[in-house]
Amino acid sequence: MASAALLINLTDDVNYGMFANGSAEPTAGLVRALDKITPLISQHRGQVIVRGHTDSRAYRSPGYDNWRLSTDRAHMAYHMLIRGGLDARRIDRIEGYADRRPKDPGDPLAAPNRRIELVIRAPTP
Repeated sequence: MASAALLINLTDDVNYGMFANGSAEPTAGLVRALDKITPLISQHRGQVIVRGHTDSRAYRSPGYDNWRLSTDRAHMAYHMLIRGGLDARRIDRIEGYADRRPKDPGDPLAAPNRRIELVIRAPTP
């Protein structure tokens, strides 16, 4: 039986990127968005899962690929949530999925595939 959860989906679009290309360095827009979202998350009880996703554009350099990029971006989101006041004990886990769970499977390069998901699980009684 699946438990209830709230999903907050932060995605890139054609005119906006949350991170510099091929980087886990957040843009000012993402910092502002998480500064506004964090107090709302803090008001909801339950554990938080932070997920990072990339598109399927090949990104490889020595020791770095889409797997590490998606995980590093999720870690960066985690740090911004904590900096914004979320209790670190509420983070259940940080996950990176690279391009394995596209939001738009019909277009593996689509901007919405590049996203950060924040899953707030319903508290267990």
